[in-house]
Amino acid sequence: MTVKVLAQRWSRILEWAKRDAVLRVAWGGGITLGFIFLFSFGTFEWFELRSYDLRHTAYEHFPFNLLPKTPLSTPVLLFRIDEETEDRLNMRAVDIPRSMYADAVTHLSKAGASVIGFDVEFPRPKDTKQDQVFAKAIRNAGNVVMARHIGQKGHRVPLQLFRDAELSEAMINVVLQKDRCLRDMPLLGMDFSGEEPEPVLTMSLELARLHLNFEGEQELDLSKTDHLLLGPLKIPYPNGRMLIRFHGPPATFPRMSFWRAATGEFDPTEIRGKIILIGPSTPSLHDFYCTPYLQKEAATLKLEDSDEEVKVLGALMDGFEIHANAIQTILDRRFVTRSKDQKGMVPAILFIQGILGTWLLISKRGSIVTTVFKWVLYLGIGLASLLLLWRYDYWLDITPMYFLLTAQHTAAVSYQRLIERKKRRQVEGMFGRYVSRQIRDFLVEHPDAANPSGRKERLTMFFSDVRGFTSMSEKMEPQEVQQLLSEYFTEMTGILFKYEGTLDKFMGDAIMAFFGNPVPQPDQARRAVLMALDMQEAIARLNQKLAAEGRRTIGVGMGVNTGDVTVGNLGSKDFLDYTVIGDAVNLACRLEQNAKAGEIIITQATHDEVKDVVEVEPMEPILVKGKSKPIPIYRVLRRRPASA
Repeated sequence: MTVKVLAQRWSRILEWAKRDAVLRVAWGGGITLGFIFLFSFGTFEWFELRSYDLRHTAYEHFPFNLLPKTPLSTPVLLFRIDEETEDRLNMRAVDIPRSMYADAVTHLSKAGASVIGFDVEFPRPKDTKQDQVFAKAIRNAGNVVMARHIGQKGHRVPLQLFRDAELSEAMINVVLQKDRCLRDMPLLGMDFSGEEPEPVLTMSLELARLHLNFEGEQELDLSKTDHLLLGPLKIPYPNGRMLIRFHGPPATFPRMSFWRAATGEFDPTEIRGKIILIGPSTPSLHDFYCTPYLQKEAATLKLEDSDEEVKVLGALMDGFEIHANAIQTILDRRFVTRSKDQKGMVPAILFIQGILGTWLLISKRGSIVTTVFKWVLYLGIGLASLLLLWRYDYWLDITPMYFLLTAQHTAAVSYQRLIERKKRRQVEGMFGRYVSRQIRDFLVEHPDAANPSGRKERLTMFFSDVRGFTSMSEKMEPQEVQQLLSEYFTEMTGILFKYEGTLDKFMGDAIMAFFGNPVPQPDQARRAVLMALDMQEAIARLNQKLAAEGRRTIGVGMGVNTGDVTVGNLGSKDFLDYTVIGDAVNLACRLEQNAKAGEIIITQATHDEVKDVVEVEPMEPILVKGKSKPIPIYRVLRRRPASA
């Protein structure tokens, strides 16, 4: 294969690649693949978390708060070691004696609590007698779950005295996400303190398991990477965490102050069969976390095991109420599933969206179609994500979709502007010296009208010429000739473009122009004749100026004809000129040659279209080569009065 053949093939490939449709596909496809790549690196995660929070909060605000909402039916009851407890017991929360915890366990157990969980750690001994009383109460109740913390620097487990009496232990660890908010939690941790690793269930899963009281063996199965099996429970568990289905903002779950449990001042019917969670709820204990429920003002959150404080927008919720939400999620078996955790789901959606957006780029649809497509997707994605989360507990990752949609819209607008600039350059290169700016703008918006190929059309031609200019210029200096023509042509082209005519060429001191192309003009003849009248008036004013300056005045004859011509880029291979040719053009030129200074001569064809706007007088018909009969012509006198 020769170099010439290779060069030809490469040239054809480049020409193909430069095609508009190919560029649009490349642009749309490149954007789509770029966003899939960015998503795989977690670029949109922070924005997606905010979007997820907004969907949670939406149910609390107008107009979504007008929708019917099922009241929470839960067996979970919270006992808060809060400021009210401190006031009633007349002591700080950290100073509550273990004998009071023993009283609380005894009262709750006698009232028929299903299971009692402590979100309070008891790792060290205090008062020996009180510790024994607490241990005895735990043993007698037989349904108490104690808290333990599994950390990298060591474990905090209950006092051995309590471990011997408890029903079981559960982990109370939580793991915050990148934005320091809590939306999911681990369901188990591994205790490596013994000879063999031992799984420890989280408080929420342990309390739910005990409350459900499954029959038979409850084997923990961790063989699957995407979910956890515990007896009949199958919990989605991607990345070792369960998404919590929050049932409302803080204070959604029923609650009592701990002092009521310690003193027994409660209605036993409110306790019977309930999962009791006892936990701290005072600012001094710092056991609260940022949640998906957004609030107007940022709150300060002190990080666990650190003096660092951060600002968060999520409403702060007590840690044990977060466990309550997790318990309810497990009891209802309404687990939130996220599209990001389903391999290939989000990239597939982005790919389909990319195809739709690219198709829109290729189809060259109008702005209305583009706008409708954009807003249908904007609203549709948002409403679909709300419905999926509220009705089906499905977290659809919409942030990359919105970013892609915005990028597609921006790309489409940018591409369209590039195309318009390219068309404008083409139009200006083709028509810039022929037509007015208004016509140029029209041709940019309607490129089909700017067809440079030769074709037959009915147009109106105009010719003008300065009478006796050749002999006059021989008596003038070159600079004077140039200055006079410049002033004359400036006045004439300004009027020509005012009437949106097309300048064909200057021929010495003559002007050739036409109307009706490249932009169709149903009133082309009227435009041409009225323009000629304006030109004669402008010449009269110019002559007054020239005379006042002691310079030579001029007189101009004009001819106008309407007829069928060939219009387009005509000429040789190397030099083309956008012009008109045909008998109708020659006739217009002949009229101009017969016109005296200050005269405007038109044909019958033009007269038929302008007789209602100008006054004329017939002239002697002229003979034209190739015509058997003389052609009627008219001299234009003036505009008709408006009343006429």
